[in-house]
Amino acid sequence: MINVPKFHTLVRRRFRMPYAQFIQLLRDAEEKNWFPRWNRWNSRSPLSLLLLGALRYLGRGWTFDDLEEQTLISTEVHRNFFHEFIKVGAMILYDEYVGAPMTVEDCKSHVHEFKMAGFNGCIGSSDATHIAVEKCSYRLRNSHLGAKQHLTTRSFNLTCNHRRKILSVTVGMPGRWNDKTVVLFDRFVRGIYEGDHLLLYFNVAIISCVLLMLSFNVFCKENVVPEFTFELLEKSRRSGRIICQRYQGPWLIVDNGYLKWSTTVPPFKLSNLEKERRWSQWLESLRKDVECTSGILKGRWHILKIGIRLGGVEVADNIFKTCCALHNWLLEIDGLGSEWDGINGQHEAADVLRHAPAPLQRLYINPAMMDLSGMGHGNDAEVEERVMETNNHVDGAAINDEDAPETVRVVRHLSLNYFRSKLIEHFDILFQRKELVWPSQRASTN
Repeated sequence: MINVPKFHTLVRRRFRMPYAQFIQLLRDAEEKNWFPRWNRWNSRSPLSLLLLGALRYLGRGWTFDDLEEQTLISTEVHRNFFHEFIKVGAMILYDEYVGAPMTVEDCKSHVHEFKMAGFNGCIGSSDATHIAVEKCSYRLRNSHLGAKQHLTTRSFNLTCNHRRKILSVTVGMPGRWNDKTVVLFDRFVRGIYEGDHLLLYFNVAIISCVLLMLSFNVFCKENVVPEFTFELLEKSRRSGRIICQRYQGPWLIVDNGYLKWSTTVPPFKLSNLEKERRWSQWLESLRKDVECTSGILKGRWHILKIGIRLGGVEVADNIFKTCCALHNWLLEIDGLGSEWDGINGQHEAADVLRHAPAPLQRLYINPAMMDLSGMGHGNDAEVEERVMETNNHVDGAAINDEDAPETVRVVRHLSLNYFRSKLIEHFDILFQRKELVWPSQRASTN
């Protein structure tokens, strides 16, 4: 007699997918005729075994010879089916489970955890991850040799929310390209920054107008709901009151390798102000979401960790998109895609940050611990003057303090320094009020 719980545990561990969802995937493949060659009644190779072989190839990093040894289906059949499977994953499954927010409610769902942590309006974190590609053609080898690794790699710019749900993934780029170059080809990030829905990229190497019209590439940007608005707290410079200022358009958390856009906000490298260092430390902690997502992808789908042994960069792109789609599907299966809870800000500071990392707990309870020199706080008038000057200008225009609460500032029209200063001011007000909440999936109010 089969031990049902043990059986389901083995299926999940060996094929990275629960048995019920595998049956659902198999039925969809049969009913929607994703694989016509193997969906016939007289096919010699069962579709179920081929699907299991594809999942084992992705999850364990096996070879097609290993699959032939286990299923008694030839290596060539497994290879041909796998290429069809990743095409389905990159075009059908990816479109179904990975997508940018299309409504204001979707944006509010992704912003939920960041708002609790004091980063209102942030929709997610973005960073590039590298995947080793062993069989890279010689003409592409130099561009795919990255500075960090001695292997040929493909670079993917990945954007996710705090719940590790992937919102967008670019097509693969050469591993030598840095983040500033890769982000220019990210439709999701460019869609947030540009605000337009259509952008034309022309091949400048072709001089002839006829050839130019035949060879231009059109990239439709993701619709990232420009109508989405949020509020930030700031102190009135005339009355000293705390007012709410409305902003329009989401923004992303990135590292300092990206372009200086107001919609991609990095932490400070160096700062003499305590509130800027505190804000940067919290931002860095939240930015680990995208790092964790990349680690989960490579840990769950071992082929991304050990390297892709199939030839062709298009195959590598299809494999990565398939893994991203299956990752988001598994988040829904495990119930991890819903909004995370937090602890009420009225609790004591130690309770508010019970689930936060230890350095942040010490920082919140005793802010003086930010000073590691033992010399106390300084009085850097130059830095204070720089911050005040930044606060008083938006793209060189003065702000009317009386009109500020009545107008809506568009994030993509602001400079990075100005918008970041407003984020720091909002964060510092919540910090002084002890209203910051570290988002936790298993938060408790006890």
